[in-house]
Parts: sequence; structure tokens; C-alpha cells
Amino acid sequence: MQEPSYMIAIPKDQSLIEDPKNFMGNLTSCEFIKINDMNMDETRGLVIDLTIGDNDYEVELNPTGVEIPDFVRPEHAFTDEEVRMLDEAQAGLAICFNYEGDSNQCFHDQLKIMDVLFPELLAVLDCPSEKLLSGKWVALAAKSSVLPAPRYLFTVQAISDGGDEVWLHTHGLKRCGLYELEILNSNKEFFNDHYKMIEAFALRMLENDEPIEPGDAVFIGQAAGKQLTLTAVDWKEALDHYPDVTLGTEEDRDDGVHSEDTCVLMIYKNERAEEQKIYTPVDDFNQFLGQNPMFYFSTEETKRMSALARERLPYMLKAFGNKENTVIAKIGLTIDKEHWSNPDKPEKEHIWFEIKDIKNDSVVGELTQEPYYVSGMKQGDTGTYLFSDITDWLIFTKENRVSPDDAYLLA
Repeated sequence: MQEPSYMIAIPKDQSLIEDPKNFMGNLTSCEFIKINDMNMDETRGLVIDLTIGDNDYEVELNPTGVEIPDFVRPEHAFTDEEVRMLDEAQAGLAICFNYEGDSNQCFHDQLKIMDVLFPELLAVLDCPSEKLLSGKWVALAAKSSVLPAPRYLFTVQAISDGGDEVWLHTHGLKRCGLYELEILNSNKEFFNDHYKMIEAFALRMLENDEPIEPGDAVFIGQAAGKQLTLTAVDWKEALDHYPDVTLGTEEDRDDGVHSEDTCVLMIYKNERAEEQKIYTPVDDFNQFLGQNPMFYFSTEETKRMSALARERLPYMLKAFGNKENTVIAKIGLTIDKEHWSNPDKPEKEHIWFEIKDIKNDSVVGELTQEPYYVSGMKQGDTGTYLFSDITDWLIFTKENRVSPDDAYLLA
């Protein structure tokens, strides 16, 4: 099932690819990368055994030609000059190795290797997820103490034949030793919600210590008071439930890419169905999706997002100095004790405030929404909160909407 993670680093200075001496010195002199062994293999290229932190990797490096396929999605914004340089780029360096253990950490380490090799990266072509990453983003992410968002490990593609039917499927999960995911018989009205279902299920697969096997029930959210419990079903078996689909059929899988290690997401309507392994198409849940569906993030992902927001707080503070920008921050407020799950463990509700002022290590914010579980507060109320209370932030400039993950736009 597992495939190697094959990425192509595209440096701004194309001449660097011509001679390994131009970039290998950066790797061998790096303080946090230990080179254990290095040899040239006739078929694999330069093979390097190296260690980053507690992780050992066998990395293959190969100069390669660069051609960005039409199906590759730019994950980040590129300037007009960067687009021109990409159009003219002809050479890159392929960096390839197998992920073992924590896939998020392996992905982060792969970014670190590319950033060390080429301090001036133009872009990275992440072949497993079919994404084009900004070199500026890679540099910022590689130097961060916080792991990149796990959604970077995969892409959800939407395929349409021009009609209403949409076939959703992932790319990139196989490098993590997981099966790919699909939703059949989606449509233009609901495919965004179906996209979120796939993403939520994929994130759970990546976070779980134990594998999520086909048939296992995974609770990912709710809508209209109805629980949304998904399971994965081998695509050949799932097709029996979709006799009328025209996309994602056996004929669409001749290339082999979507014919092995791929499962269709389906739902368990209730506990009885879950117990008896009776699953039905996801579109049976469509009737509830128009009623404010909620998809859950894990505690681990919430902590990761909060850590990144705090690490990159200087970008927010600097942006606030430009009065043409609007800055909002999500603040964690302690909810009323009657709503605590554990009477001895305070819980928080995370609410958006518009930043009005900054004082020392605090922000003055105006509440932009009504809290659900904090009595005595209403929209428009103003308060002072410590930087440590901030769990997320957004900057609205004339040109962009910038989140902590997008801070490369302000670099």
C-alpha cells in the first residue's frame, strides 16, 4: 500500500542544479541533520542515510527536469514574477524517501531537507498530493517548531464531466501507509460538504494510533441534531450501491491509480446499522447538510493551530500597525461552570474579537459574535486579553486574507 514521498525542489537559481557541490555543502554542514552514510547508486541516484532529531531516513536525491502538470493545484499564492520564473524553470532536485512513524513529522523533515539544500526556493512540487507549494511557505514551515497542518499530506480532488455529478477522491494518503478515500455520486450542491467529510475522515486516519480499518465506524460531526458516522468500503463493493453513477466506475480506473488501496466513504445511519455493518451511500445524509453541519477537529489539531497562532503572533502585531488592515483574533474564554463536562476542569469557548488596541502583552478586542456558554457577554463588548489567550488570528488586507499558515504572504 505505501508509496514513497516524492517531491521536487525548484530553486530560484536554476544553475544550482548543475553541480551537486552547489547544494550538498549546505546539507553536510547543517547542525541539526546528521549524515550517517552517503553513496551513489546507478539506479537510485545519490542515497543518503541521515538523522533528523530521533528519526532516521534513507533519502534519494536526483536532479530532474521540471514540468508542472495541468492537474497540479497551486496550494499557495504566487506573485506574477514567481509565476514567470516557474514557467521558465527547467530543472529541480527530487527528494524522495519512505515515511515511517509519524507522517506529519516525516513531512516536516522533508521540508527541512529542502530548505537546507536550497535557502532560496521558488517552489516545491509535492507529487503524492499533486500540490505546488510556495518556496516562501516551505522556508517558514521548515523553520517552525510547530508541525504543518496534516491536510498538507493529501489533496481532495473533485472530478466532474460537466453535468451535476461529482466524484471526489484523495491523493497523498498512500505515502502515509493509508488507503485513499472517495465519495461517489456527489453533486454541485453538496460537494463542498462532502469534501469536508473526506477531510475530517482523513485527518482522523492520520491522527489515530491504531489503523482505521474498512468497516470501522468513525464519528466526524453532526447536522440537524443527527450524528454523522462514516465508514470506509472497498470501491468494488461500494459500486454495488451506486448502479447509476457515471463517474468513478470501473472504466474510470484503468490507469491503476484509483484501482488499488482506495475506499469509498459511506454512512452508518444509527447504532443498530453500525452493529450490523449496514452502511448506505453518503447522499442519504444530504437532507441534513443544509442545516448548519459541524465537522469536528481533534484536540491535537486544535492545540497545533493554537501553537502556530502564538508562534507567528509577531506577524499579527506588525499587521495591526497598518491601519488599513483589519485584524481579528480568536480568544479562549472560560465558559460558565454549569457547562463543564468535569466540575474540576474548566473548559473554554473560542470566540472571535476584532482587535482595537495592543498594550504590552495584551490585546483589546471587541466581541464579534454572541457566546453560547459565557453568560454576561454579548456582541460588541470590549475586553483586554493576554497574548496567551489567543488561539487563532486573521488579517484582512486590501489584497489578502492572511492566517497564521499564510504568514509567508507578509514575509
